[in-house]
Amino acid sequence: GIDLLLGDSTNAERPGFTGSERLVGEAFRQIIPQRRGRVLVACFASNVHRMQQAIDVAVETGRKIFVVGRSMRKNLNIARNLGYVQVPEESLVRPPDLADLAPHEVLVLCTGSQGEPLSALTRIAYNDHPTVQVEPGDTVIISAKPVPGNELRVHDAINGLAKAGAEVLHQEIAPVHVSGHANA
Repeated sequence: GIDLLLGDSTNAERPGFTGSERLVGEAFRQIIPQRRGRVLVACFASNVHRMQQAIDVAVETGRKIFVVGRSMRKNLNIARNLGYVQVPEESLVRPPDLADLAPHEVLVLCTGSQGEPLSALTRIAYNDHPTVQVEPGDTVIISAKPVPGNELRVHDAINGLAKAGAEVLHQEIAPVHVSGHANA
Protein backbone atom coordinates (compact mmCIF):
# COMPACT_ATOMS: atom_id res chain seq x y z
CA GLY A 1 0.00 0.00 0.00
CA ILE A 2 2.98 2.36 -0.22
CA ASP A 3 2.89 4.66 -3.23
CA LEU A 4 6.00 6.68 -2.45
CA LEU A 5 8.81 6.40 0.06
CA LEU A 6 11.17 9.33 0.50
CA GLY A 7 14.16 8.61 2.69
CA ASP A 8 17.19 10.54 3.88
CA SER A 9 20.22 8.29 4.07
CA THR A 10 22.88 10.86 5.00
CA ASN A 11 23.01 9.99 8.72
CA ALA A 12 21.08 6.71 8.60
CA GLU A 13 24.07 4.73 9.89
CA ARG A 14 24.69 7.06 12.84
CA PRO A 15 22.95 5.85 15.99
CA GLY A 16 20.81 8.08 18.15
CA PHE A 17 19.27 11.42 17.42
CA THR A 18 20.38 14.53 15.59
CA GLY A 19 20.69 17.56 17.84
CA SER A 20 18.28 20.45 17.62
CA GLU A 21 19.12 23.65 15.75
CA ARG A 22 18.58 25.35 19.10
CA LEU A 23 21.96 23.96 20.23
CA VAL A 24 23.70 26.12 17.63
CA GLY A 25 21.86 29.21 18.83
CA GLU A 26 22.94 28.47 22.40
CA ALA A 27 26.55 28.11 21.25
CA PHE A 28 26.33 31.44 19.41
CA ARG A 29 24.97 33.05 22.61
CA GLN A 30 27.93 31.73 24.58
CA ILE A 31 30.67 32.44 22.03
CA ILE A 32 29.83 35.75 20.35
CA PRO A 33 29.36 38.03 23.41
CA GLN A 34 32.84 37.09 24.69
CA ARG A 35 34.63 38.10 21.49
CA ARG A 36 36.32 41.48 21.23
CA GLY A 37 37.17 41.37 17.53
CA ARG A 38 34.97 40.87 14.52
CA VAL A 39 32.96 37.67 14.36
CA LEU A 40 32.41 36.00 11.01
CA VAL A 41 29.75 33.29 10.74
CA ALA A 42 29.89 31.12 7.63
CA CYS A 43 27.00 28.78 6.91
CA PHE A 44 24.93 27.51 4.03
CA ALA A 45 23.02 30.39 2.46
CA SER A 46 19.93 28.19 2.46
CA ASN A 47 19.96 27.75 6.25
CA VAL A 48 17.63 30.62 7.07
CA HIS A 49 17.16 29.61 10.71
CA ARG A 50 20.92 29.53 11.26
CA MET A 51 21.17 33.03 9.80
CA GLN A 52 18.37 34.20 12.11
CA GLN A 53 20.14 32.80 15.16
CA ALA A 54 23.36 34.63 14.28
CA ILE A 55 21.39 37.81 13.59
CA ASP A 56 19.58 37.55 16.93
CA VAL A 57 22.84 37.32 18.87
CA ALA A 58 24.36 40.16 16.86
CA VAL A 59 21.40 42.41 17.66
CA GLU A 60 21.45 41.38 21.35
CA THR A 61 25.15 42.22 21.63
CA GLY A 62 24.96 45.49 19.70
CA ARG A 63 26.85 44.25 16.66
CA LYS A 64 26.03 45.49 13.19
CA ILE A 65 25.49 42.79 10.58
CA PHE A 66 27.37 42.77 7.31
CA VAL A 67 26.14 40.17 4.83
CA VAL A 68 28.72 38.91 2.33
CA GLY A 69 28.18 36.53 -0.57
CA ARG A 70 25.70 36.78 -3.41
CA SER A 71 23.59 33.79 -2.39
CA MET A 72 23.58 34.82 1.28
CA ARG A 73 22.34 38.32 0.42
CA LYS A 74 19.76 36.96 -2.02
CA ASN A 75 18.38 34.35 0.38
CA LEU A 76 18.33 36.76 3.30
CA ASN A 77 16.39 39.32 1.25
CA ILE A 78 13.88 36.70 0.12
CA ALA A 79 13.47 35.38 3.69
CA ARG A 80 12.98 38.93 5.01
CA ASN A 81 10.39 39.72 2.33
CA LEU A 82 8.49 36.53 3.19
CA GLY A 83 8.65 37.24 6.92
CA TYR A 84 10.86 34.25 7.75
CA VAL A 85 13.75 36.39 9.04
CA GLN A 86 13.49 39.49 11.19
CA VAL A 87 16.40 41.89 11.26
CA PRO A 88 16.15 45.55 12.19
CA GLU A 89 17.12 47.69 9.21
CA GLU A 90 19.43 49.76 11.42
CA SER A 91 21.38 46.61 12.31
CA LEU A 92 22.44 46.02 8.71
CA VAL A 93 25.58 47.75 7.48
CA ARG A 94 26.55 48.49 3.89
CA PRO A 95 30.11 48.09 2.51
CA PRO A 96 31.10 51.77 2.68
CA ASP A 97 30.13 51.95 6.38
CA LEU A 98 32.01 48.83 7.47
CA ALA A 99 35.35 50.61 7.84
CA ASP A 100 33.79 53.10 10.30
CA LEU A 101 32.93 50.38 12.82
CA ALA A 102 35.18 49.01 15.53
CA PRO A 103 35.86 45.26 15.29
CA HIS A 104 33.70 44.45 18.35
CA GLU A 105 30.75 46.15 16.64
CA VAL A 106 30.64 43.81 13.63
CA LEU A 107 29.23 40.39 12.81
CA VAL A 108 29.87 39.25 9.24
CA LEU A 109 27.42 36.68 7.92
CA CYS A 110 28.98 35.00 4.90
CA THR A 111 28.99 32.18 2.41
CA GLY A 112 31.91 29.82 1.92
CA SER A 113 31.47 27.17 4.59
CA GLN A 114 32.40 24.56 1.96
CA GLY A 115 35.61 26.22 0.82
CA GLU A 116 34.22 27.08 -2.60
CA PRO A 117 37.00 28.81 -4.55
CA LEU A 118 35.18 32.08 -5.28
CA SER A 119 33.12 32.22 -2.09
CA ALA A 120 33.32 35.06 0.39
CA LEU A 121 35.05 33.09 3.15
CA THR A 122 37.66 31.60 0.83
CA ARG A 123 38.44 35.03 -0.61
CA ILE A 124 38.70 36.41 2.92
CA ALA A 125 41.01 33.52 3.90
CA TYR A 126 43.32 34.32 0.99
CA ASN A 127 43.18 38.07 1.67
CA ASP A 128 41.45 38.53 -1.69
CA HIS A 129 38.13 40.02 -0.60
CA PRO A 130 37.49 43.67 -1.51
CA THR A 131 35.74 44.57 1.75
CA VAL A 132 36.52 42.09 4.54
CA GLN A 133 39.91 41.08 5.90
CA VAL A 134 40.56 39.09 9.07
CA GLU A 135 42.97 40.31 11.70
CA PRO A 136 44.34 38.98 14.97
CA GLY A 137 41.52 38.96 17.49
CA ASP A 138 38.81 38.09 14.97
CA THR A 139 36.77 34.91 15.32
CA VAL A 140 35.49 32.83 12.41
CA ILE A 141 32.69 30.36 13.07
CA ILE A 142 32.27 27.77 10.35
CA SER A 143 28.75 26.60 11.08
CA ALA A 144 28.62 23.67 8.66
CA LYS A 145 30.23 20.30 8.15
CA PRO A 146 32.33 19.84 5.02
CA VAL A 147 30.47 17.91 2.36
CA PRO A 148 32.53 14.84 1.36
CA GLY A 149 35.10 15.98 -1.18
CA ASN A 150 35.34 19.52 0.18
CA GLU A 151 37.45 18.74 3.24
CA LEU A 152 40.78 19.90 1.79
CA ARG A 153 39.36 23.19 0.56
CA VAL A 154 37.73 23.85 3.92
CA HIS A 155 40.97 23.08 5.77
CA ASP A 156 42.92 25.33 3.37
CA ALA A 157 40.53 28.17 4.20
CA ILE A 158 40.88 27.44 7.93
CA ASN A 159 44.67 27.54 7.58
CA GLY A 160 44.54 30.87 5.74
CA LEU A 161 42.24 32.38 8.35
CA ALA A 162 44.45 31.12 11.19
CA LYS A 163 47.59 32.48 9.50
CA ALA A 164 45.90 35.89 9.39
CA GLY A 165 45.41 35.66 13.16
CA ALA A 166 41.76 34.65 13.43
CA GLU A 167 40.52 32.00 15.83
CA VAL A 168 38.52 29.51 13.77
CA LEU A 169 35.74 27.53 15.43
CA HIS A 170 34.10 24.59 13.67
CA GLN A 171 32.09 21.54 14.65
CA GLU A 172 35.13 19.50 15.65
CA ILE A 173 36.06 21.94 18.42
CA ALA A 174 32.85 23.82 19.27
CA PRO A 175 29.10 23.05 19.12
CA VAL A 176 28.55 25.45 16.22
CA HIS A 177 26.79 23.05 13.84
CA VAL A 178 24.13 20.38 13.87
CA SER A 179 23.18 18.31 10.90
CA GLY A 180 19.93 18.89 9.06
CA HIS A 181 19.72 15.13 8.51
CA ALA A 182 18.21 12.69 10.97
CA ASN A 183 20.30 10.01 12.67
CA ALA A 184 18.95 6.46 12.84
